[in-house]
Amino acid sequence: MLSRIRIAAAALLAILAASSLAVRVMAADQSGELAATQRQLAQVQAVLRDAQANAAAVTAALDQANAAVATARQRLQDAQGRLEAARAMGTAAEAALTQVTARTQATQTLVDSEVRAAYMSGGTSSLSMLVNAASLPELVDRTVTLDQLAGSSRDTLRLLQEQRREVATTRAQLAGIEQERAAATSAVAAQVTGLEQIQALRQQAKQKLDAKIASLASQAASLRAHSTELRQLIQQEQQQQAAAAQLGSAPSPPSVGMVGGLCDLSSTSAAEHWIIMHESGGNPRAQNPSSTAFGLGQLLLGNRILYLGKDYATVDCGKQLTAFRDYVRDRYGTAAAAQAFWEAHGWY
Repeated sequence: MLSRIRIAAAALLAILAASSLAVRVMAADQSGELAATQRQLAQVQAVLRDAQANAAAVTAALDQANAAVATARQRLQDAQGRLEAARAMGTAAEAALTQVTARTQATQTLVDSEVRAAYMSGGTSSLSMLVNAASLPELVDRTVTLDQLAGSSRDTLRLLQEQRREVATTRAQLAGIEQERAAATSAVAAQVTGLEQIQALRQQAKQKLDAKIASLASQAASLRAHSTELRQLIQQEQQQQAAAAQLGSAPSPPSVGMVGGLCDLSSTSAAEHWIIMHESGGNPRAQNPSSTAFGLGQLLLGNRILYLGKDYATVDCGKQLTAFRDYVRDRYGTAAAAQAFWEAHGWY
């Protein structure tokens, strides 16, 4: 039985040795990973700074584009105002031209009527009319009549000429208005083209800004991930160093003597004494024949390896008492709680 226990213990020691080697290898890997993470962190920080600078530059370009768009829109409003003014002037000129044309047509109709009347009455043969006068009073009457007709014709012709000149002037004004309208329309078209170009520039700047922001967000997320990983690795390293320091500075087990082959339990508390006496009677060599329980606290082999390491088979009273106390602390918190559990279940 003791031989099998020793074989199992040797196997466990081999496993522990392999585990220890694996832990050392993992520690070395973590150290290398920590160094790599630190390098990656520095690279990401550099990229982040570049992205922030690019984002600031794109933001400035976008502000400039917005200002240019605002200026172009103001110019477009001015051009549209000129166009509306030209259209109003054109409308007024069209109305005036319509009126003048109507008056000219009326005058032309009057002249045509007088011409037809003169033709029907003998045309313009005023001389024969005067020659055929029967008397001097008749001659005077005919002369006055001819003067009146001639005067009326002259007035009508003069009015017609004035109205024709007015029509020509109005048409010239209308042509100028049309030119103004064309110029205004051209200005509007040019402003619209410039506005579209500026809008396209702003859109390009916005797309670049969005791309930079997305890149910045991605880099920031990567930076946070690497930072978190770095902190975890550092914490693990610190914990490992603290654990190593604790093991290196762990207090030596108390020196406990023996009395009549049993450990001196005078330094134990009442609860500790009660448990030990019920488990081993104070015999550091007490062995449970049906399990791997051994020593003062009858700790199983796994617990003895955990708390004693390579001294798992020690019969030193001080080392066994220290392992017993560590087990009680980790499992129950206090020896009194462990005693209460033992009393309720018959084991602890």
